[in-house]
Amino acid sequence: MSKLLEIQLPPLAELTAQSLLDYRHGEQHGQATRGQLAARAKGAAWRLHLHEDDSLALAIALPPLTGKRLSAAVRCAVQGLVLGDAGQLHVAHGLRQPDGRVAVAWLGQPQLAHVQVWLQGERIRLGGVFAQPADGLPAPDLAAGLLGPAQALGWGRLLAIWGVAATVWCLGLNLYAAQLASAGEQLRARMVSQVRQAFPHLPVVLNPLQQARQQLQGGQGAAASGLPALLEGAGQSMPFLAGNVAALSFQDGVLRITPLAEGTQAPAGSTWQADLAARGIEAGVDAQGWTLRAGAARQQELAHVD
Repeated sequence: MSKLLEIQLPPLAELTAQSLLDYRHGEQHGQATRGQLAARAKGAAWRLHLHEDDSLALAIALPPLTGKRLSAAVRCAVQGLVLGDAGQLHVAHGLRQPDGRVAVAWLGQPQLAHVQVWLQGERIRLGGVFAQPADGLPAPDLAAGLLGPAQALGWGRLLAIWGVAATVWCLGLNLYAAQLASAGEQLRARMVSQVRQAFPHLPVVLNPLQQARQQLQGGQGAAASGLPALLEGAGQSMPFLAGNVAALSFQDGVLRITPLAEGTQAPAGSTWQADLAARGIEAGVDAQGWTLRAGAARQQELAHVD
């Protein structure tokens, strides 16, 4: 005779000592009460299968973690899946599969306590408590929360799990913050470099965005005298520059615009050079990008003003 007694439980809200249980013991199967099964299958380990109304196993995709870190990640994932307090659940999980999926099941603490009381009525050797399987993975064993028919749940263990989960969460936040800080520093370094190229007369660049705005608005320094007009002309007559600029440089009255390596060129038939000429700006194209400078008439006008 098989040493395993497979039992399908009714909904736990209806489970009593007199409940008829669907069972399979070797080649025998049918229905019997708890007491009848204890007498018929002495020494057999009882594998309890929960009703689908009480628990359901599912697969959750998780990163490559093991041990306590995997358990903490499972707890965090369950927290986002249940509507109530996840602290009132007993959670079990299986091993992480090669595709990243982990079988997870849970049962409410009151329901688990009800199972403990029910088991206490007979001398039962428990072989596991399983939810209805789903997603093609074997359901994990929930029996670890019982620790014997008459044992209370280990609150210290639950607190330890939550402590590990909080630690993993904080480490993740710190890593994300470090990544953001690194990206911010890289962006600021690029801005400082571009401002230095556009305004080489600035001795120190502390706040690149503010200092560039002040230079453009106030026309401070010899290098800024013609730059605002060139930038305005480029923005108005060269719409293809949007998202396509790798660097800007301004030297000796010439604004050089370097496109991104994978950027697009000016569209065929574009009148951008004629539009710039109407603004008094000479525009050129070479292998490195575009160059803009004030036209001869515009330079004479500025010299006359000076």
